[in-house]
Amino acid sequence: MNGNPFSFEGKVVAIVGATRGIGAAAARLFAAGGARVVVGSRKAEACDAMASDLVAQGHDALPCPVHIGRDEDCARFVAAAMEAFGRIDVIVANAGVNPVFAPLHELDRAAWDKVIETNLTGPWRLASHALPRIAEGGGGSMVMVSSINAFSGVPGAAAYGISKAGLNQMARQLASEWGARQVRVNAVAPGSTRTDMIRALTERPGWEASVIARTPLRRLGEPEDIAGAIAFMASDAARHVTGQVLTVDGGETIQRA
Repeated sequence: MNGNPFSFEGKVVAIVGATRGIGAAAARLFAAGGARVVVGSRKAEACDAMASDLVAQGHDALPCPVHIGRDEDCARFVAAAMEAFGRIDVIVANAGVNPVFAPLHELDRAAWDKVIETNLTGPWRLASHALPRIAEGGGGSMVMVSSINAFSGVPGAAAYGISKAGLNQMARQLASEWGARQVRVNAVAPGSTRTDMIRALTERPGWEASVIARTPLRRLGEPEDIAGAIAFMASDAARHVTGQVLTVDGGETIQRA
């Protein structure tokens, strides 16, 4: 184990969905811990801006546009990290969508397909390309960003919750398949977190106040709260943790009826 189990010195961390919200907070935290960071998201200009910001702060970062819904993009993303740095130690699957707030019976097929393709099939593709490379380097970890919506039925978030429940099982399955090669796979399940994804909800009168009222810590999560959990799961401090889902929600779920 590294002298400091929370250090990422010498490690290569590749993050899909790294240019805003939770992913951007994670990229900054990994970089501050000494990691070389591969910055991935759909928009090239956003990747360039994020990587440039990290480099300006004295960190090592590589921008690499990637659409997690496309197998060829996932392959290219992993290949770019290997070409630039010669290894991958950590892969973070943070990309996710929830384009429509609607009951399951009202959800059209296109919306369903988009959610499942991005939130569930995408991380599977990413794992298929990245985990063999991580294993070849002696081991490491994958962290998937799930959601507390995976644990209960939530009005308006049907496909999203189903996709995240599947993601939790994927973490368990991959952990069982790759553990012998010293690759750990875990998920982090955020509660209500102040990101662009819930902006429409926070604009609804009374929504934020109602969430805060039923959350023991009496606030919404911030991206940095989730980034810390992602970094922990990826670090040597969690070297004996695999196939788990870490809930980071300020206690929101313990008071859900």
